[in-house]
Amino acid sequence: MKTVRLPLRRQGQSGFTLLEILIAVLITGMLGLGIWQVMNGLMASREAVDRVSGEFEKVHRTIMLLERDLFQAVDRAVKDGFGDSRPAMSSLEQDAILTLTRQGWRNPLGERRSELQRVAWEYDDMDQTLNRNYWTVLDRAQNTEPREQQLLERVLAVEVRFLNRENEWQDNWPAGNNNATGSAAFDDDGNPVDEVAVPPSGGLPLAVEFTLEHERFGIITRLIDLGTFDAEQTRLNQQQREEQRRQQQQQDGEVPQ
Repeated sequence: MKTVRLPLRRQGQSGFTLLEILIAVLITGMLGLGIWQVMNGLMASREAVDRVSGEFEKVHRTIMLLERDLFQAVDRAVKDGFGDSRPAMSSLEQDAILTLTRQGWRNPLGERRSELQRVAWEYDDMDQTLNRNYWTVLDRAQNTEPREQQLLERVLAVEVRFLNRENEWQDNWPAGNNNATGSAAFDDDGNPVDEVAVPPSGGLPLAVEFTLEHERFGIITRLIDLGTFDAEQTRLNQQQREEQRRQQQQQDGEVPQ
């Protein structure tokens, strides 16, 4: 019988055991899982940042467009589809929080039209959207339809105030009791109310304060100067009115002394 000798294992030669291989695979898997979680978190953060940035860009564009409309407002009344005169700026038009005539409507194609533009800002409290409508003509016919622009969503509230020649803030514009221009006013339900007059200031207030409450960005307020007014005097007048109101409340017993 022949004896077979196996070669001896060389000194220093070694390999991996099954347990070592399993541990290495486990560590590699844990590292891969950790890297995936980090990358997934970074991608989710990037998407959130892009989403917020996109919403902020819409808010910024809306405010810029509103400021441009107000900065370029002109004292030019228009006629509606029924031939009635409408003031140059108004907060009393049906379905609109602010209506005005502005200049600077660019005409790159050289169309035969005016560079003045009639604009209406509308707030839909049901859909919580802020929209901008404009007409291609100033004096409209009955079949003239506006072009609509939906600018901003998730708007909780909108408020507009107007500064008159006496440096007093008013919630509506124009204010008055006589119908100097034949413009009709409407209440919140769309019902016609007493007609109002264009004030002797020429149809435009000294300033407009626009306050917007956004679901994500909170309250945003812009004060647009439409003429020369004394801001310090306006502040003093407001303080005096608040002091008079407080004193009146104290006299009526509503506020403790």
